[in-house]
Order: sequence, then structure tokens, then C-alpha cells
Amino acid sequence: MQVLIIGAGKLGRELALSLLKREDQVVLVEARPELLKLAEHIPCTKILGDMTDKEVLRNAQIETADVVCCVADSDNANIMSTWVASKIFYVPRVLTRMYNPQKKSVFKALGMETISSTDFTVEAFLHAIEGEETVMQHRLFNNTVTYTLLDVPQELIGAEISEIQTMSDQIIFGILRGDMTLPASDTLVIQAKDRVIMAAIQ
Repeated sequence: MQVLIIGAGKLGRELALSLLKREDQVVLVEARPELLKLAEHIPCTKILGDMTDKEVLRNAQIETADVVCCVADSDNANIMSTWVASKIFYVPRVLTRMYNPQKKSVFKALGMETISSTDFTVEAFLHAIEGEETVMQHRLFNNTVTYTLLDVPQELIGAEISEIQTMSDQIIFGILRGDMTLPASDTLVIQAKDRVIMAAIQ
């Protein structure tokens, strides 16, 4: 799959690395040289330029992209990039990061497929619940603590643990990555093939 990532912030860089691990083709576009410099270690094509400029996007191979991910650190930049990708270049699928949930109606009115750290994560986890696997239970005073494993939904890859919202009776205990258990921390970023360790007190 050929994926064009617009925005080389933390999420864009982590997303690029995760996609490369899946052996997807990745092109990263960023307008700020300092952010692109932080992506020097990522083995993909990198383009410096205006993220809504048609010639810049052509150089980034948008015309053959299967997916465009607009993950700049500004809702306005993401809206503009999404509009250009979908309405001018007719990219088959465009995913847009939304920071301010109050703008959800604007994104929806424009027909944009959005991913928001404040609401999409709940739905993503609910979707995964059917495949959860209970791994351990123990008593804690007068309650039972149940630990379950959830496969990470595709749309959560690249998100930080601190951005994830869960159901009220569950907390994220950590991440199972291969044979390593990583405790939850604000800066822990979810990667492809991770499994989320959930804890619920009943």
C-alpha cells in the first residue's frame, strides 16, 4: 500500500514507522524544516514544502497514493490538506486527524473521515471488545480485578496512551509488545501488533 502522510509531527513520524514495519510505501510531507529533521532516521521519502501546494503533493506522489493521512498539528491545515487530496486529486481514502471535537460538525459537513483522540478511541476499543481475552483475575480487598488483552485497532496505531479514552470501568494497565510488558505512561506510543492490557475492577 502506498501511504502519503501529511505532517511530520510526533504522530506522523510514529505512523510512518509503523507503516514501514508493515512494508507499506510511505511518503512524508512537512512544511517545517525542524520537524522534517526529526524524521531523518525514518527510511522513507520525505518532502519539504507547503502541505496544500499541488506541485508539492504531486512530487510526493499523491496521484498514485492509496491512502492520505492528514496529521498536521492544526485542524485548519488538516482540513485544507484533506480537501486538496480528496477533491482535487481524488485519493481513494483520506483520513484526517481532528484535534478539536467541537469542529466535528464542520469535518462531517465536508464529508471528511476523521480520527479524534477524544472520541474515536472509545469506539475503537468497543469494537475490539468482542475479541478480548481474559488473562488473569485476582482479589483486591473486596473487589475482583480482571485483566484482559485487546488487539490494537488499526486506527489507534501511532496514538499515545495519554490520548486514549476507555470505558469508565476500565483502565489501561500497559502494552504487551512481543514478549515485553510495557507499563502505561503518558509518552508510550501504540505500535502495530501491540496488544493493550486492560484492567477492570468489579
